[in-house]
Amino acid sequence: MILRNQYYVLRHGHSLANQQKIIVSDIQHGQHAYGLSPVGINQVIQTLENWPYPIPDLIFHSDFKRAAETAGIVADYFNRQAKSTAALRERHFGEFELRDDSHYPLVWKQDEENLTDSFAQVEQLSAVCEREMAFIHALEQQYAQKKILLVGHGDPLQILLTHFQQKPLSQHRDLAPLMTAEVRKLNGELQSQAALSNA
Repeated sequence: MILRNQYYVLRHGHSLANQQKIIVSDIQHGQHAYGLSPVGINQVIQTLENWPYPIPDLIFHSDFKRAAETAGIVADYFNRQAKSTAALRERHFGEFELRDDSHYPLVWKQDEENLTDSFAQVEQLSAVCEREMAFIHALEQQYAQKKILLVGHGDPLQILLTHFQQKPLSQHRDLAPLMTAEVRKLNGELQSQAALSNA
């Protein structure tokens, strides 16, 4: 299936969670707290001043505060509306919630080695990809010939980029890491749900 729209992904700017070096992946903690740091605000502005792609027609963002604030800056800059969706939420890191961000590599190592078994109640790669792809499928049904910006988080967007490159989701850390306030285009054709389930 060929996409009817063009999609771009933007990771939120440096956040207060990044600044404190803690994992904030539960919406109960991240919806109204841990927004952008001053560094993050400047990162987003710098990205906008050097925007490498066409101006987006539509902007959708995770309902975490750091993503909502990022999308708000982008929307103001381009004179667009930004809409919130739970589909772009941060990957839930289970038992590592509010713990030191040095735990991320433990999860990524597990991602490489085991796609099926649950690990420390962390949201599985396939689950993250499925919710994001379900949202893109819905956008494909609703819109055509639009440039759509998705504002979200490192792991979910990295997983989505991996899927669009038709690589196993277990290889999501093999891609160049998506830095805070970095924007990229989603390349490749949309895979079927059957292909996704076998990823």
